[in-house]
Amino acid sequence: MAIALLSLRQAEKVEPQLRAALKSPPAKIPSAGDLAQAGLTARERLALRDGSPAEAAAALNARQYVQQIIAKDREFTRSQMIWALGRIEPGEIEAMLKSLAKMRGRYASLVLEYSQSERPIGRQALEELRGLRERIEEFERGLETIKAAILDGNAEVDGVKSARM
Repeated sequence: MAIALLSLRQAEKVEPQLRAALKSPPAKIPSAGDLAQAGLTARERLALRDGSPAEAAAALNARQYVQQIIAKDREFTRSQMIWALGRIEPGEIEAMLKSLAKMRGRYASLVLEYSQSERPIGRQALEELRGLRERIEEFERGLETIKAAILDGNAEVDGVKSARM
């Protein structure tokens, strides 16, 4: 049995869904015999299982297959972002922006401070600058990811209309 580790945000969102799922009756899954009796090929059965019977009749060319991969990637990413981010409070974004601004300011002040010295920068100072720069880059990348999720409708922000409307 696998143990799932959830963030607090994920756990708060999942708990009501789990309770509802435990109360609902399980869905009926067609048996292999039912599908085999229908006289379908393995490809057709797979397409029916995935909910796309039109694709069962025709083989895909490489371009169509890649387009399907791209569509599935978007779908999976969207569902994961919605699940992971849930509803974002504007205060959470502000806190992230303030933290990023502090790191940028600290980085700039350190660079200026180290540039005033006549001696070459030491290994420890260099590691401090490198670590701070990497944290800034990660926060910036994270901010861009969250902004894109908001614009794509993959994340909701309290008090903000969805971009998908």
